[in-house]
Amino acid sequence: MKSLVLYFSESSLQLIQVGSEKPLLRSIPIDMGKPFARDYITEAIKEVLIDHQLEKILWFGADYTLFPLDLFDPNNLNSYYELNQGPIPANCTLTYQILEKAGIVIIFSVPIWLYDYAKYELQTTQLNHVVLMPLIQSFYQLNGNLVTIIIENQHFVLTVLKEGKLQSITTNDYQQNPDILYFLLAQQQKIKLAQPVELHIFDATDLFDSEAFGALLKQFKDFENYHINFHSCSTYQNQILCASLEVH
Repeated sequence: MKSLVLYFSESSLQLIQVGSEKPLLRSIPIDMGKPFARDYITEAIKEVLIDHQLEKILWFGADYTLFPLDLFDPNNLNSYYELNQGPIPANCTLTYQILEKAGIVIIFSVPIWLYDYAKYELQTTQLNHVVLMPLIQSFYQLNGNLVTIIIENQHFVLTVLKEGKLQSITTNDYQQNPDILYFLLAQQQKIKLAQPVELHIFDATDLFDSEAFGALLKQFKDFENYHINFHSCSTYQNQILCASLEVH
């Protein structure tokens, strides 16, 4: 039986099949303000689970914080989160995920309805945040310089590793390509990554204009040592599948 991964965000659910060249089986919008929204989600999942086995539940959201594993106490989630993010968003709860190899814990908010749905309907309390994907990938980069950008519908995740060590990971709003370029340029001027730099851009939307963005980058000497790699939505989906299977 093939494995299924559910990839939730605030506005959509993607049903993704593990080990396929075109992993996306179905994408459905989520609007919990509409009648029977939860029933619609359940029906879509049950239909696919006829010939698939649920492997993982993934989540993308902009509200999270990282914390050192050595100092982590699961009884203090609220304190850790509020220190960097402020009050927990309305109708949300906190959960966490441990990345032992990096010595990091990510503490993040998820909608209460989703946490309860995973627990009671899908029989699991483990949700994996896709923002950890670049950190998992970094294990195979050894001591190199790595910049990863994940393009979502309204946000992008920018992760910077210098000589194999995490420098920053942020999620920002954007409306067009120059917004992303602005943040990338600010990071480069601040951290000053030496050559060479591997830049991986993952398009989770299938709408990102990679050619236009590449042309923008070439206008700045700050990026002359960057080796740019653009990845399609299908590649991104397979990457997050591989990364999620590394986390237990």
